[in-house]
Amino acid sequence: MFSEISAHDVHECHGIARRCRDRGSDVDAWRHTLLSDLRELVGAQVIISSEMEHFGCTSEMKSKSLGLHRAGWISDEAEVRWQEYARSIPVERTPEYPYLSKFDGTTMMLSRNQIWGRDTWYRSQTFNEVHRVCGIDDYIISICPTPILNRCTTLWLHKGVGSKDFTTREQGIITLVHMIINQEIGTYLAAADEPKLSSLTQRRIEVLKELINGDSEKQIAFKLSLAKATVHEHVLAIYRHFEVSSRGELLAKFIGRARPEL
Repeated sequence: MFSEISAHDVHECHGIARRCRDRGSDVDAWRHTLLSDLRELVGAQVIISSEMEHFGCTSEMKSKSLGLHRAGWISDEAEVRWQEYARSIPVERTPEYPYLSKFDGTTMMLSRNQIWGRDTWYRSQTFNEVHRVCGIDDYIISICPTPILNRCTTLWLHKGVGSKDFTTREQGIITLVHMIINQEIGTYLAAADEPKLSSLTQRRIEVLKELINGDSEKQIAFKLSLAKATVHEHVLAIYRHFEVSSRGELLAKFIGRARPEL
């Protein structure tokens, strides 16, 4: 798989990782960057990304989705139709389940043809009544562990109807990007269950940025033309949001990560 990847491809893969790192403190921002850039690089129509706990576990521990991001649907109606389909079928009854349930914590990639077989796929109701209607066809599933115990991320990439199937080169690119990115989740890249920057107001993001830059509350009040008491209220709200009790603990959350973008 990796034998067909060129030096230029490797450079592009690391470029995606770098751009994700530039938004690493905001899980929504870096995930959307990953989906947008990878979608363009391999010619995918739709990408669905999920961060999971206990994925493929057969014990009493159930798989749990911590965060889900989607990109590339041809219309809002297509995305809604897909969601309805996904909710209507228990995961244990999907053709992917026998394969996904064998995930053992090592990187795994599955293709549509492995799961279905090409001819069976094009005769199936799943393709003709759901995927075709939603504008998607050939797909790849990539599952990759993270440094966080019992946690992995999944990538489901779909080609558009009428597009060529994923090539071996494209499969290698997907795997390489996935492995590079996943090694940085929880360090340079925020994990899905961390407090989200997107949950803060714009003003509190401004205050947070100045706190990280080392400014005192008095300096922040002057810069933002706010009363000191107002800044103090914002600071306390930020501490509560990130579940810390001091500036030092707050700064530790951003060690090695890009500053929040305004």
